[in-house]
Amino acid sequence: MSQAENNIVPLDRGERSDPYLDAREAVVDFLIRHSLIESHASFQAHGRPYPFVLKNSVVPGGAVPAAEHTLLHTALIFLIDGELPRILNKHFRLRQSNRVTWGNLQRLAPHIDFTDYKAAHCRLDAPEVEHLLAKLCTLDYALMITRPPTPRGEPQGPCALTHMHVKVERMTDSAIKELGKSLGYIERRLFERGEDYVDALEAKFFEYHGFSYNASGRKGAAAMAAQLLASTRMRFSVFVVSQEDGRLTVLDDSPLVTQYMLIRLELPDLERFDRLTASHGGLKAFSAIAGGRSSTVLYRVRFRRSAAAQADGGARGDRSLAATWLEIADEAILSPSGTSRLVVPFDWAQVRA
Repeated sequence: MSQAENNIVPLDRGERSDPYLDAREAVVDFLIRHSLIESHASFQAHGRPYPFVLKNSVVPGGAVPAAEHTLLHTALIFLIDGELPRILNKHFRLRQSNRVTWGNLQRLAPHIDFTDYKAAHCRLDAPEVEHLLAKLCTLDYALMITRPPTPRGEPQGPCALTHMHVKVERMTDSAIKELGKSLGYIERRLFERGEDYVDALEAKFFEYHGFSYNASGRKGAAAMAAQLLASTRMRFSVFVVSQEDGRLTVLDDSPLVTQYMLIRLELPDLERFDRLTASHGGLKAFSAIAGGRSSTVLYRVRFRRSAAAQADGGARGDRSLAATWLEIADEAILSPSGTSRLVVPFDWAQVRA
């Protein structure tokens, strides 16, 4: 058992007076319930096995099965601390026609009942916002949450959901070229080392953002959005859950990639975790499945980018793309309650001596 596993602590909520951090925490808590725990319940209700992530596939980079699990609740949400900079207007479709308004809800989602909708429900500190998000996450493309200034230009207030059906418009080749040049894998032109090299670099682009090399759809849009928002040097978070693997991935302005997923503990991990948490109620207190001693728990893993995925000041002498670009920074199991969530450092994917 590692030394870190002796330190069970409440989840660090940061400065509670920070509206951006409050909104980020609210979205994470919502997506853990909506896209992970409620998806698991849906699988159970339909008598189908849940697609748990296996230990040997926790670190992103390899291929994932192409089949999609339709019972998984998907999501793609962008959160920025402020308003989108004008320089990015050509990449993010934020227009009057896709603002979250009564008229646009009726036009873009006529199949969803919004009779209880009020504009105040869009505020991230409103109790009704989760109900609204759950409905809108079913739509194509992304949701945008911003922190706009008040009409008088006073200090910014709570973050609010402003746009739906948000498209991210950028050529994949442009994104790959930008990353390749910044890390020294290409010098000027994308195809200067041949088409096969570009294909390999494209796979590493997705791995850099925490996805499999055959990522597409929402994950592709999430990677594009994260790269674009990172160029602004503002605080941002990109949240994505797809129907391929059931992970909640969070990309932000930090050097880490964070993922949440449901895992099933097997012996001896189950016994080790039960002993470790005995003074906090044991496995029963951490089970993600209500009403029982289920071995299904909420797992958080944070990845750092390896030396191969960091800029070294120039063109690389060895431009091989064979090295892994992500490595595990820390692992933990979290209690399912969002209001008093405990964090248990727990080495699961890579057990240390």
